[in-house]
Amino acid sequence: MGITERILADHAARKNGEGITWFTAGDMARLGIPEALFTVMQTVQHTLRLRKAHQVVESHGCTDRWSVQDAH
Repeated sequence: MGITERILADHAARKNGEGITWFTAGDMARLGIPEALFTVMQTVQHTLRLRKAHQVVESHGCTDRWSVQDAH
């Protein structure tokens, strides 16, 4: 399973009532993703845009975490 698929599977399992899941460096380690936090964010963001997915990636100015959010 690729990085984006692992992130989306974790998002589906953990998202809150607003459809948001925050990811930190600890989550990357838990998911077995060795890349840096914001490298993963860029990879997932790019892949979701290419797929015209119903999720978006946001950092909201945070430097220690980013989120996947279900787009409505």
